[in-house]
Amino acid sequence: MIDFLLEISENAAPRFLHCEGERVFERDDKCIYIFGITDGSAFSDLRESLAGAFIAVEFEKREGVCRVIQSRLGGNKTVFYMEHGGKTYVFTSIKLLSKLGIACRFNDNHDIVCEFIYNGFIRTRDTLICGVYKLLADEYLRIEGGRLRVCSFERFTAAPKNIGTAELYELERVIIGRYIALAERNDSALNIAVSGGYDSNLILHVLRQSGKKARAFSIGGSRGQDETAAAARICDAAEETSLETAYVTRNTLGELESIVRILEGSVYERGVFLQYELAKLLSQNGVSCVLLGECADQVFNRNFYDLKEPDYLTDYIKHPYELGTMVVLKKSVLMLDAFGISGIYPFTDGDMLRLGAEIYEENGTSKIRQRQMCDAFFDDKIRSLIEKLPGSSSLCALFADEEEEAAFVRRVQETNPFYDPGFRISYKYGPGESELDYYLCLEYLRVFREIFCDE
Repeated sequence: MIDFLLEISENAAPRFLHCEGERVFERDDKCIYIFGITDGSAFSDLRESLAGAFIAVEFEKREGVCRVIQSRLGGNKTVFYMEHGGKTYVFTSIKLLSKLGIACRFNDNHDIVCEFIYNGFIRTRDTLICGVYKLLADEYLRIEGGRLRVCSFERFTAAPKNIGTAELYELERVIIGRYIALAERNDSALNIAVSGGYDSNLILHVLRQSGKKARAFSIGGSRGQDETAAAARICDAAEETSLETAYVTRNTLGELESIVRILEGSVYERGVFLQYELAKLLSQNGVSCVLLGECADQVFNRNFYDLKEPDYLTDYIKHPYELGTMVVLKKSVLMLDAFGISGIYPFTDGDMLRLGAEIYEENGTSKIRQRQMCDAFFDDKIRSLIEKLPGSSSLCALFADEEEEAAFVRRVQETNPFYDPGFRISYKYGPGESELDYYLCLEYLRVFREIFCDE
């Protein structure tokens, strides 16, 4: 696991009260703490020069300035900050507040709670705890003279460019190859999460074209949506690719408290149950580093590069940047880190974002150009097996049958303090699934308040 707690006071230099999983680099008058996996130590521009998901705490000794910088799309943990007792604290886990003896109070602002229920995250810097704030994906902290200032990087943009299919494939192959090398340096075996879709299979394709063997892992649902069958057929066709599977079941719902402890109120989304089972399966197989196809759907969606303010109700088609940074990545990196596993995400690389910006008109909102490129280079058998299924298991997998689903809903209605019979459920997943999603989110909030809040 990686975590830190940084104390900032007016009459002293910032200091770590807790520091775990860091790598330290000294350069000239700088001291840089890196939390996460990166591909080197070239620190001229941390966000541009390093591949990987990370948080960097940079101390400039001569200027007396400290910066907390995230990699593109938000780093590998949530960066929180708060003021308490005349001091400011920057930290990566709410659990670390116990070291300070700080009592946390649940943020019962009605608008914030409703936004979390509707979207599964809070778009602003607010969190579910009063007085605790978070960095957004394109923000960093500048600390000088005991004062903390939230600063912003410019969002990524690039001019459209005419790129041929072969050139596009080669550019992506090089980027993915860089992340494969990063994974190789951090684990004794190459590991990949495989689904029935294009993104993970492009990574698997590059692995195979490089003559590398991989262990593949896939999660399905005991009821409803299940991608493991497609993953098994693909791994059979991809010679010398082993596959391990596991399933979201009614036992997974019994792990809700563990899931809430891991996610710490940063995100709730129906895919958290699949992510938990994936992290557990990887851990059971001794994996410390895994390649994943997360965020390709977002990076190759033209709306990712639209800089307008997001709507109150967000969705994956219209708001890929917000959903990618606050849901897709967060639920993955936090879950993996809790099991001591580092996620490797080639599609979050700055060069990949540049490609996405250059071909965004051709991709539209369903990555048309990206899929065409994959189809042109995948072999016939793999191409015929690709299925685009939803990226998570169905919530019905958490229950033995419809009767158990109904009993769960009744129990939440009777006992959950967040239940409001007048609340208008957003049917973003259709009937049945959306209703289960709503009641599971209410349970998430109840468990969160019980675990983390004293008031």
